[in-house]
Amino acid sequence: MRLTLLLGLIIASSSVHATIRSYFNGRSTQSYVDPYRGITRQGDDLEAVILAELSLARKTIFIAVQEIRLPRMAHLLVEKYKAGVDVRVVLENNYNHNILAQSNTPEEGETDTHDATRFRDLVKLIDINGDGQITRAEMSERDAIFILQQAKIPLIDDTEDGSTGSGLMHHKFVVIDGKRVIISSANFTPSCIHGDVGVPASRGNANGLMVVESAPLAKIFSEEFSFLWEGKFGMNKPFRGARTVTVGGKKLIVQFSPSSRGVVWDMTSNGLISKTLSSAKKSIEAALFVFSEQKLADAMKVASTKASVSVLVEPKFAFRSYSELLDLLGVTLPNADCVVEPGNAPWRSNRAQAGQPSLAGGDILHHKFAVVDSRKVIFGSHNWSDAANVTNDEFLVVVDDSATALDFSGEFARVSGRARWGLPERVRKEIETMSQRCTSL
Repeated sequence: MRLTLLLGLIIASSSVHATIRSYFNGRSTQSYVDPYRGITRQGDDLEAVILAELSLARKTIFIAVQEIRLPRMAHLLVEKYKAGVDVRVVLENNYNHNILAQSNTPEEGETDTHDATRFRDLVKLIDINGDGQITRAEMSERDAIFILQQAKIPLIDDTEDGSTGSGLMHHKFVVIDGKRVIISSANFTPSCIHGDVGVPASRGNANGLMVVESAPLAKIFSEEFSFLWEGKFGMNKPFRGARTVTVGGKKLIVQFSPSSRGVVWDMTSNGLISKTLSSAKKSIEAALFVFSEQKLADAMKVASTKASVSVLVEPKFAFRSYSELLDLLGVTLPNADCVVEPGNAPWRSNRAQAGQPSLAGGDILHHKFAVVDSRKVIFGSHNWSDAANVTNDEFLVVVDDSATALDFSGEFARVSGRARWGLPERVRKEIETMSQRCTSL
């Protein structure tokens, strides 16, 4: 695809707000053709946005992302690297391998088939002629990691420090030429952006992406990348509190995880989320992959005395015993050992609603955002969990910009349009069963 067409896609499919641009792979007012399945579907083409930005690079491309499986992106990185651009890539160690090293069976102790599913998806992507056999020529065309390895592009993961890896190297950002930053909730994979390659009905995990043109912000993200490149992951990085930059006249706060438990919680990334939620005077709209941090539910409870609160959580995690969505519904679900999390505080308010979205089969709500008072946007790779706060390599931004907030509110409206609100009957019955079992112990 030519650069001019890619740039045209950016202009056509995004909302341009000074130097902050927002994109969503499910946006109902735009459409594009999935490059791997040939399907015309609604949404912004997040891969095309990334490719267009990378195409503009003249000096440096620094990428820190949990997983890369987009072959067009890999080919462009090779092209830039051969042209003299300083290209460096940091991955999560579990995804730093080509298909020959990909496990097709669950690891010992796992009860699901996540690894097997990943393997099948990767085979479908790389097996261009569909004959069930993976050739070196197909890997050279479609296996992103193999493409990077063959070109000898500098690439490390979170075992670089000699450990078995950090909690998760969960970042999803790119710094280009020290002046532009791509920040995303999506990993750079077909399933996170376009949809599962072998599933025509799939439309990709619900995700968002921002492109921010700001040298000060790029400097902050470049510093984080430098720590990673030096092999400093997880708690080996120094603590840095929230920092504020001005982008096109709008305030943007950025913070990185993890923070040690010795740091005052209010100074951590979750503390920044809590502070932003607590400032709500009118409304909170949140779309979350995981919601398991008790103090954030507590902040919503306080905010609900004056603001409406609407929260959607990915169905796989919405009604587990540790989910704070249960707090908003005023119920408690003990775990299998009849243990309730410390500080559990269920509540209900006629100002609050909680539920789960209805997505295409196989797709998940991968968002990690909230909109406060139609003005502030909380966004990043950072899930609303304790692990994201004290274990994983993550980033979080809070953007104070009504135009960006309008974009994210539009995405929330889209996702919530077919949501199932309230407590499902099956969960109510599970709570009753667990209550009876635990009472009898």
